[in-house]
Amino acid sequence: MTTCMEMLPVVEEKTNHWELIVDEKDALKTDIKRLNAQATQAKMDLHDLAEDLPVGWENILDLANRTYAAYRDLTAARARLASFPGG
Repeated sequence: MTTCMEMLPVVEEKTNHWELIVDEKDALKTDIKRLNAQATQAKMDLHDLAEDLPVGWENILDLANRTYAAYRDLTAARARLASFPGG
C-alpha cells in the first residue's frame, strides 16, 4: 500500500536563505511592474475623464477611488522592495 507522501513528486527544497529572498524580491518586482501599469492606466483614465467634463461627471468618484487604490498599492509594494537587503 502506498502512502500519500510516496506519491508526491520529489521537490528540491531551497535551503539557502538568500535564494528565497531573491525569489521573493523577483516576484515583488514583477508585481510592481503590474501595479505600475494599472496605476498609469488609472491616471490616464482620470485625465481623460477630466478633459471630457461635464460629460461623465458621475464617474469621477469611482475613477478617483480606483486611481487612489492603484497608487496606494504601488507605493506599498515599492516600500516592501526597498526593505529588502540591497533595496
